[in-house]
Amino acid sequence: MQTYTTQSDVEAALISLADQDEGMARAFEKYGTPPLRRRKDGFAGLIGLLISQQVSTKAAQAIQARFDAQFPKPQPEHLLAASDERLAACGISRPKQRYLRHLASAIVARDVDLKALRGADDAAVFDKLTSLLGIGPWTADCYLLFNLGRCDRFPAGDLALQEGYRLLYCLNERPDATRLSELAQRWQPHRAAAARMLWTFYNGELGKA
Repeated sequence: MQTYTTQSDVEAALISLADQDEGMARAFEKYGTPPLRRRKDGFAGLIGLLISQQVSTKAAQAIQARFDAQFPKPQPEHLLAASDERLAACGISRPKQRYLRHLASAIVARDVDLKALRGADDAAVFDKLTSLLGIGPWTADCYLLFNLGRCDRFPAGDLALQEGYRLLYCLNERPDATRLSELAQRWQPHRAAAARMLWTFYNGELGKA
C-alpha cells in the first residue's frame, strides 16, 4: 500500500491531480500544498480521533490537552483503571468513555493489534476498526489517512470536506457522504491528497467570511 511520508509526497500527488481536475488546480494555485499532518498511530492516535468525534476543533484541542495532562503516555490499563469522574474532568462524555474503555479492553484481550494494522491493507484496517464500539467510517478513514499515512482514503462523511467541495465547485448544495464518495472516485489513487486540499480550501475560504 502507498503512504505519504513527507510534504513533498502530498505536493507531487496534487500536481498530478491539478493536471486532470480544474477545481483541484484552482485550490492548489490559491493555497499551495496542504500540511501533511501525519500523526502517531496506535492507542494514543485512536484516542485522539475518538476525542475529536462530533466536536469542534477548538473543543477537541481543549479536551485533548486536559487528557494529555492526566495521561501523558496513555496505556490501555490506564483507561481501564480510570474513574468516570477522572475522564469526565477531561471533558470526555459518557459515550466516549465507553468507547475508550471498549478499545482498551479489546487491546488488552488481544482482539485488536494496532501494531499489526500498520502492515495491513486499507480494507482490513477499516474493517477491524469499524468493528469496535464507537468507531465509524469517519474515524477509521481518518486513522488510515493521518495516522497511517495512506494515500487513497477519503472520509466523505466529513462536513468540512462536503462544504469545501461545494465551495470549490460552486454548487448550491453540499453533497452528502454517499454523493461525495462517488465524486471522489476520480481522484484515485490520491484521494487523501484531495481531502487535504479540500480541508485547506474550506478553512481558507471560511476565514474570509
